[in-house]
Order: sequence, then C-alpha cells, then structure tokens
Amino acid sequence: MAISVGAACAVVLAGGQLVAPRIATMVLRDRLARDGRVISVRLSAFPWFELLWHHADRISLRMADYHAAPHRIHELLHQAEGIGELDISIGVLHTGLLTLHDVSFGKHGDQMVGASQLDLRDLQAALPVVRSLTPVHDAGGQLVLRGTVGVLGVNATVDVAVAARDGKLVVAPAGLFAAFATVTLFEDPQISVQSVTAVTVPGGVRFTARGGVR
Repeated sequence: MAISVGAACAVVLAGGQLVAPRIATMVLRDRLARDGRVISVRLSAFPWFELLWHHADRISLRMADYHAAPHRIHELLHQAEGIGELDISIGVLHTGLLTLHDVSFGKHGDQMVGASQLDLRDLQAALPVVRSLTPVHDAGGQLVLRGTVGVLGVNATVDVAVAARDGKLVVAPAGLFAAFATVTLFEDPQISVQSVTAVTVPGGVRFTARGGVR
C-alpha cells in the first residue's frame, strides 16, 4: 500500500514529538548530575523541533543540591532565555561565595523571580569585617542585619542589607563600609535585578528577588 508524502511527514512529526523531548530531558539530567543530585526533570516542547534552536515551552527541575561557580550559573540562565517557563527548586546551592538553602527560581517570559534562605553563619563567614549580625527592621520598615565592623582601627555599628543595586543582587553594609564588605550574590549583564524583599527565618534571612531580561 502506498503511503502519501503527507502521511509520512505526519508519522515523522508525531514520532519526533514523542521521542525528542524525552531525549532532551535525559541529556539535561545527565548534564546537571555532574554537579549535583537530580531529583526530577520535566521538559515540554511543542512542536518538538523547537528544541533544535534550544527553545522549549517549559522546564521543571528539582535538585537536592548543586555545586556551581557563579559563571556556571550565568551560563545556565543564558541558555534558559529560550524557555517560556522555568521552574527550578534546589535544596542546597553552593556558589563558591555563599551556600544558599531552599532555593527557588521561576521564569515566565521575560520576568524572573528567585528566592532563597541565607544563613547568618554563612554570611558572617563571607563578611569577615562585620561581626555579630542580628536581623532588625530599620525606620523605613526594611529588614536589615545590624552588626559591628572594624576597619583601620575604626569600630562602629553598621546595617547590612540584601538589596538590588545597579541590576545586581548584593549584600552590602550602609555608608563608607560598603567599599570593604559588599558581597555580590548575583550579577549578569543580560538580567536586571529590580527589587528585593526579605523576612527573618530561624537562623537567617529568606529573601525574594524580582527582575527581568535587559
């Protein structure tokens, strides 16, 4: 029995729709498993051949932990530009600068939202000139971390905040001490962090950052 060209194309497209997303999912899982423990990966793409241009409709990712230098995280986010919706959850994220806990990241179109818990002990280690950090609320109601700092023989009380600054996500003391102890949590030339909110949790601070593609 002869099969028309149209029917053959339909078979190829249908077969690709079943197989290609599964293959892409396995490749992504294997790549992430090199640097952490993967719990689950789900990927959807319709039509399937958009995967050839590194595009997909949605990726949902769950990991127990992930070890990555900041530049590796930036590379992953750049590759996510072609993903319509991104839903990431990581139990413990080791960035080389700080260890973040209970990390979540979502992308819907050009808008991005990320949240994480920052333990005060880890932050204290990253800010050696700042001592005795305690969460407080300033006069404007913003959550800050108050501590003492000593630089060049000068000791003073200083407020430290997780904030959006020049499109970056930073942990920075107020005033002149910012030059000595600012830690950049996230910086990417193509992504602008626009706002940050924070609340206290046992042992640390949980912050939520919102931003978008430049």
